[in-house]
Amino acid sequence: MTKPGTPVAGAKSELTISKRRLKDICNDFNERLRVILSGKNSDYSPLELGRPCLHFLNCGFPDIPIQMSVQRLIDKKLQANHPFSLVSVVDMPEYLAAPVAIFQSKTRIDSKVILTEMEDKGINFVVAIEMQKIKGNRKVNDVRSIYPKDNIKDVLRWIGEDRLMEYYDKEKILNWLSKQQSNSAEVTKLIKDCTKIVEK
Repeated sequence: MTKPGTPVAGAKSELTISKRRLKDICNDFNERLRVILSGKNSDYSPLELGRPCLHFLNCGFPDIPIQMSVQRLIDKKLQANHPFSLVSVVDMPEYLAAPVAIFQSKTRIDSKVILTEMEDKGINFVVAIEMQKIKGNRKVNDVRSIYPKDNIKDVLRWIGEDRLMEYYDKEKILNWLSKQQSNSAEVTKLIKDCTKIVEK
């Protein structure tokens, strides 16, 4: 990871505007989520999650909006293998803007998987995003999947064996690794190996 360069004139004000814009997007998202939770939703236009943060851009995301289908969110919430409470995704735009780690998808070259600090019952969410998905007459970064990732072995292998991790926040991912526990000797070794990789 490269160190940030010397700030240029106006950079601070631009950052302030960017943070304010993200807060507005987050507030709009949370309001739509509140309506969905009330059971009275009639607006099925895409949920807006803002534009890719710098970390996303550095990992190959195009600078176009990130969106999520309302129906996809509801469907993922209800799926049998990874059910979760919609309350857990409050402030999702802000969580995406400050990821724990970004991985290249193991199965799709046009997709990335984001490990976030969003949690449901202590389990961190992953968000799979397909880049440059054509929706109507425009291209967007489209959220294809969102769920609490309870199978930590997959994530550990993405880091240690598959070398799919393209970005990580060192403090956040070390904190995530320190919380993982397993009775499996294999998983325990993976946790130690991944910790060594991150600490280098």
